[in-house]
Amino acid sequence: MAPSLDRAGIATFAQAASGFFVSGLGALGVHLQSALGLSTAQLGLLVSAAQLVPLAGLLVAGELLDRYSERWVVGSGAGLVALALGAGSLAPGYAALLVALLVAGTGYSTVQPGGSKSVASWFDASQRGFAMGVRQAGLPLGAALASAVLPLVAEEFGWRATLLTGGFVALLGAGLFMGCAAPRSNGS
Repeated sequence: MAPSLDRAGIATFAQAASGFFVSGLGALGVHLQSALGLSTAQLGLLVSAAQLVPLAGLLVAGELLDRYSERWVVGSGAGLVALALGAGSLAPGYAALLVALLVAGTGYSTVQPGGSKSVASWFDASQRGFAMGVRQAGLPLGAALASAVLPLVAEEFGWRATLLTGGFVALLGAGLFMGCAAPRSNGS
């Protein structure tokens, strides 16, 4: 049972880490609006930017997952989130930050279906529902942690540091998933 829980933990951490900044971005609204002089409409678009791409990106991620290992698709996607957030921390203004968040959304698109495919291949039917529930807990977990941590980081170090923090967390998720996620072994 322990290896199964380890696998569920890996998938949960990857989900939480990749969604950490994407889901917690709303908590930075006041900081971003003030620092960048944004209108309410601009702030709304910025906060939802990383959630827009997955509308189509999930379909592309599904195609990739049908062709390639979820280890590489999820790991690369989480790595793209980290890279985009790192680049976003250097953004000279609103437009560049918006583009960085759209790119982060592209990477984030791989995590949902890839994590689900991993759980489906790692667990047999008698454990799959529970394991999927554990993994899905990564969504609210990442959002809750980000909402608690990112405003403190913004207050102390500025909004750019929040992107670096989110990028670092996503990179940890990518590394853990790629390094520790066992390849498929007959559904076990």
